[in-house]
Amino acid sequence: MGFHNSTPELKFVRRSSLLLTINIDKNTETDLQLAVEAAGKLLAEEKLEVVDFTSHVDLSKEPGHYVIFWEINGEASEQVLGECCNCLDKSFVDAGYTSSRKVNCIGPLELRLVRRGTFQKILEHYLGLGAAVSQYKTPRCVGPTNTTVLQILTDNVVKTYLSTAFN
Repeated sequence: MGFHNSTPELKFVRRSSLLLTINIDKNTETDLQLAVEAAGKLLAEEKLEVVDFTSHVDLSKEPGHYVIFWEINGEASEQVLGECCNCLDKSFVDAGYTSSRKVNCIGPLELRLVRRGTFQKILEHYLGLGAAVSQYKTPRCVGPTNTTVLQILTDNVVKTYLSTAFN
């Protein structure tokens, strides 16, 4: 990006491993972050916020779909969480995603709310593998081979919402 005095200024674009994709869609960590921020504004109106989040591509049934896991800092109404789910789905603006959603080549986005402390359990899992707490970042996309983290997330789901944004 340039220099500040003699120190290089860097722009962090994305983690190279994060790319949500099912069909012809390609969504990056930035796309995910923007979607979560947009939907988080609906929570903010209720004086709530997203504590942490991650995502997963679920290909266990046809058509595959995106799953977003959220931990929030309180109780939100069913209506608000349903609106958040639809907002997440509509916020992925990649042409491959929107066109695939419209023709049902990608299924409705799923928002899964997890219990408080779920992301702390994920942190503890990584620390147990030898990760340094100062270097830890929540994985923004959990791949199918990361079975332990997927299990932690799945075991802690308290509510699930399916998008109706493209119906």
